[in-house]
Amino acid sequence: MPSIPTEALLDVNVIIATVFADHVMHRPARRFVESLDRFYTTPTVQGGFLRFATRSLKNGRGGQQQPRLRMAEALAKLREFTETEGHLFVGDDAPFTDLGLRSMQGHRQWTDAYLLHIARKHNLPLASLESRMATIDDPASPLLFVVR
Repeated sequence: MPSIPTEALLDVNVIIATVFADHVMHRPARRFVESLDRFYTTPTVQGGFLRFATRSLKNGRGGQQQPRLRMAEALAKLREFTETEGHLFVGDDAPFTDLGLRSMQGHRQWTDAYLLHIARKHNLPLASLESRMATIDDPASPLLFVVR
């Protein structure tokens, strides 16, 4: 894998960090995405962005706050992001039953493993903010690129 890829399938956390300026990784994520010739999203990733953007937040006292965006605003942000030059769409074109269980240890890793599987199927690096995903990547031919 090249040190910095020219194309990548984006994990939802990279999209979130790129779109929301108050995210701690906004600058590195935005720089990374802007440096790519081509970037890819899937229905799983797009749905994850919409769920994140529209879910209610909790304040410091445990109370509910308004979501970051209303439904129409979230869809408009996603549309704007995916209409950026260089974006390509990759379908969720493999069943979960095709996944291996390499080093999976919990229910939160299903989507990570699936995205790595889709990236491998399409011969793309998977860009994420999550370095711990490396435990479920194939060490013989790793696809994970951690954005820093």
